[in-house]
Amino acid sequence: MANERMMDYLQSRIEGIGFRDLYDFVVDKDVCVFCATCASICPRIGLEEKEPKLMEYDPTCSMCFRYCARTYFPEEEVEKEFLGGQRTNFLLGYYQKATAAKSTDPAVLDVAQNGGVVSTLLIQALETGLIDGALLTAKAANWVPKPVVARTKEEILAAAGSRYTMAPSLLPYSEAIYEYELEKIGFVGMPCQIQAARKLQMWPPLSDALGKITLIIGLFCSSNFSMDLLKQTVYQDMGIPLSEVKKFDIARGKFFVYTKDGAVKDLPIKETKVHNWASCQYCKDYTAEFADIAAGSVGAPADDWNTVIVRSDVGAQLFDGAVTAGKITVADTLDLSKVEKESLRKKSQLAKVDERVTSALKFLAPEVDAKTYSTLVSLGYADVAMLAKVMKAEETEVRNALNSLKQQEWVFITDNAYRPVDPSQVVKIEIGKFEKGIKSIKADALVYLQTLFIQNNLQHLRYKEFMDLI
Repeated sequence: MANERMMDYLQSRIEGIGFRDLYDFVVDKDVCVFCATCASICPRIGLEEKEPKLMEYDPTCSMCFRYCARTYFPEEEVEKEFLGGQRTNFLLGYYQKATAAKSTDPAVLDVAQNGGVVSTLLIQALETGLIDGALLTAKAANWVPKPVVARTKEEILAAAGSRYTMAPSLLPYSEAIYEYELEKIGFVGMPCQIQAARKLQMWPPLSDALGKITLIIGLFCSSNFSMDLLKQTVYQDMGIPLSEVKKFDIARGKFFVYTKDGAVKDLPIKETKVHNWASCQYCKDYTAEFADIAAGSVGAPADDWNTVIVRSDVGAQLFDGAVTAGKITVADTLDLSKVEKESLRKKSQLAKVDERVTSALKFLAPEVDAKTYSTLVSLGYADVAMLAKVMKAEETEVRNALNSLKQQEWVFITDNAYRPVDPSQVVKIEIGKFEKGIKSIKADALVYLQTLFIQNNLQHLRYKEFMDLI
């Protein structure tokens, strides 16, 4: 079971693995999601502006590496075990239902980014005892993201709204345990950070009695930004003091800035991409596929509504309870195809593969197979339809290539999607085949061919060349 494997992994100290490995494999590879889990559970790790940093000696206890959002996480198995089902939609993950929803609480709607569903659900979770508090991201001066522990309705409302800048959202996890002694914790975060939250939920590393994560709400995310977006684009380029900003929003291909005096300015979203967080280019999760509940605005009937995807039994019970209590109203006007379109766009983000790589792979496989494998490595995983779309090829051609790669043990299938085998393992497999072939040639064909060659070519060989054959 996934739970047993993950528990073994989280509980086992991996000797010799420490922050240096975390840095080399995650931070230096530009896949750190700045969740700050490592800094929260290890007092020797601090945070710089955009990455974690080792402040003292490294005990190589492997805890930072094991709990990182970007290390081992068997997605499909965790999905089945903790969300209670098997993937029903390649683009959206497993879910029980999807609907348009809106809060009925005026206090929530007054500060909400869209329909206020996330804040309302957190308040409902607090009032029903599902959580004792939640790890949220509020804002400090000039919209600097500020991770907080919210324990009241007022504190939840103070953290409402979207930040659009990457935040160390799990940094207050240790504070929730050591300072506030919370037993049950909720978490609201980006899709990329939720895998770390699930690990903390499976095996709380700081306390046996405290710090149990009982609710995870994820936010739709196409990409996130560094603070440079606000400091440079909004303040310097658009000339808007950050202290005068009421809220930011992304909709209809534009980045909107709403000011406190009622003005609205915008610019094309493509002009903000220079400030994209580095790891966003490798993330394939748009709808927070491992959350109990995911929420966003795409597909909703209006800007003041939310799209809500309910995934787990915990999420369903909470959401249905809020609807029954009259705290949330729902509508059947959701356009799920818009959500799927955005998810497809994110899943099909393709990192450029160096031509030298494809050329090298051609020595081991036919060109179409080599291209299919390298594309799959870049995507992470894909079904036939998506691979064909990205490669601009016929589905039949791609399916044949995948079948060939599967026989070669270069790819494997999981939940109707294909994933690549580790390239180092692929090369090892092919070298093994080559070595086996060489041994066969030496044992059988070489002796016969060499004899045949000498019989028919001896008179053409010089003495030294002949001696080399002996």
